[in-house]
Amino acid sequence: MSPLRNALPLLALVAAGCVSSKPTYMFLTPSQWAAELTRRGVDVRDVPDPLAVTEPMRATAEKLAGLGNASERLHRLQAAFFDESKFPFRYSYRGTYTAGEAFAHREGNCLSFTNLFVAMGRSLGVPVTTALVRRAQASEKEGDLIIVNNHVVAALPYGTEWQYFDFDRRPHEPPTAVQPLNDLWITALYLNNRGADELRANHPDIALRYFLYATQLAPRFAAGWGNVGVARRRSGDVQGAFEAYAKALSISADDPVILGNLASLYRAQGMEGEAETALRSVNISTATPHVLVVRGDLELASGRTRTALHLYKRARALGPKLAEPWVAIARVELMRNRPDRARKDLEKALSLEPDQREASDLLAEINAPHASATPH
Repeated sequence: MSPLRNALPLLALVAAGCVSSKPTYMFLTPSQWAAELTRRGVDVRDVPDPLAVTEPMRATAEKLAGLGNASERLHRLQAAFFDESKFPFRYSYRGTYTAGEAFAHREGNCLSFTNLFVAMGRSLGVPVTTALVRRAQASEKEGDLIIVNNHVVAALPYGTEWQYFDFDRRPHEPPTAVQPLNDLWITALYLNNRGADELRANHPDIALRYFLYATQLAPRFAAGWGNVGVARRRSGDVQGAFEAYAKALSISADDPVILGNLASLYRAQGMEGEAETALRSVNISTATPHVLVVRGDLELASGRTRTALHLYKRARALGPKLAEPWVAIARVELMRNRPDRARKDLEKALSLEPDQREASDLLAEINAPHASATPH
C-alpha cells in the first residue's frame, strides 16, 4: 500500500467533519485501514486497498488538475477524465478494479472509475470521497435471481453541503438521495462488486467470501447481506441463504430485490404462500423493472389483470430497453384475445433481445394458424 494514501492535510480532515468523538473511518492512512480490516476479521492479504495511490497516479493528478481551490482542481480533473486526448480510459461494464489497477489498465466500471478519481483527488490533498446514489435502480436478471446495479459518485465537502462529481453521462433520473461513504464502506462496495463478478463467473464460494467481507466492513449494508443469500443459495446452503435474507430485511424491510430473491428461494422450496407474502411486501415505488414484472406475474396469477398490466407498463417505462416487460404485456394481450397487439409487443421484445426465448415461443404460437392457412 502506498504511503501517498495519507496525503490529506489536517485542515481537510476537520473540514470533512472528522472532529467527532466517534470514529468516522474517513480518510484512513494505509496502516489505519489495514488495522481496521484486521480488527473486523478481514484478511488484508485477500483484500487490496481500492484507494491506494502510486507516484505515477499522483504526478498525473497534479498535471491534470492544475492550480486552484479544491473544487476547481477536481472539476479540471473530471474534465480531463472525459477527454481521451488527456486521459484515455475505456468504460468496462464488468471490470471491478482498484484505483491503481484502473489507472494501469486505463479501464474499469463505474465504481473503478469513481474510486480512481477519488484516489487521485486525495493525492492532491483534497478531501474527496465516494458517495452512493439512490435513484431508480437498474437491474439485470440471471435465471430466477435479480441483481441490482447501484451507482456511485465522488463527493467533496462544500460548506455545509456536498459537491458531487458524476461519471455517468448517460441520461438518468435525478437521485433521490446521496450517501457519502467512509473508507470502510468504499472497500465494502469494492468487495461487493468483486463478489458479483465472481458470481457471474460461476464461482459462488469465492463470491461468498467477498460478500461476507463486505458485510463485516459495513454491517448495515443490506444489499451485501442479500448477496450473501444469493451466494449461499448457489452454494447449496439453503438455510444459510434464508438467514442472510432475514438479516438483509432487518435492515431494509421492503427492499424489492431482496424480497424478490427471497420469493424465488421460497418457490424453489415449494413454499408458494411464503413467496406470495414476500412479493406483496415489496416497496413498489423503488422496485426495479425485473421486480415489477415478478410482482405483476403474482397479480396476474391472482386474477388481477389490470393491476398486473399497470405493473408491466411501469416496468416498461423504467426499462425501455428490456424485453421482459414487453413480453409480459403481450401475455396480457393474449389473455384479452388481442393477438395483433400481442404480436407487436413480442416483435418489439425480439428487436431488443433477439434471443428472448419466451417472446419467440409466443410469437410462433400466434403466427402458427396464419402459417397453416397460407397456400403453398
